Amino acid sequence: MKIDFKLNPVSSGFSTIMMMIILMVVGLVLLIGFNLLICSWQKATLMKNQYYRQFNQANSSLTWATTQNWQAPKANWHCMTEPTYQLKACIKLSLLKIDNYVLVRGEAQGEDFFLYTLAHFDNNRLIVEKGHWLDYCPEKKAIFCE
Repeated sequence: MKIDFKLNPVSSGFSTIMMMIILMVVGLVLLIGFNLLICSWQKATLMKNQYYRQFNQANSSLTWATTQNWQAPKANWHCMTEPTYQLKACIKLSLLKIDNYVLVRGEAQGEDFFLYTLAHFDNNRLIVEKGHWLDYCPEKKAIFCE
């Protein structure tokens, strides 16, 4: 007994077209997923670069501040700028009850990024001890660092 299968000419090739559409949709989903992943990596890299640039500029401002001659610190911020490298540093008397510290703030130009250090004031110069570098405000209330 012989069974003869006849293909319907209308449906021949439909399964091939459907398989191609499915493969294209899967490929498109994979490409969109990879694009989103790469965009998130790119954003993270840009944010890290911006952070390091701000950190380095604020740190340079702190280092530059220790080489300058300052007026006697007061209760309010007194700032100096260096236009060539766009450095800005400010000093004021610290409210900490120990050791008569001067609070020194290094700023990243045009950004709200600050680094702090505690120093002593002697003959118009700042004397910074090791281990007094801070990336946060050392005062009890943050409003005293604004």
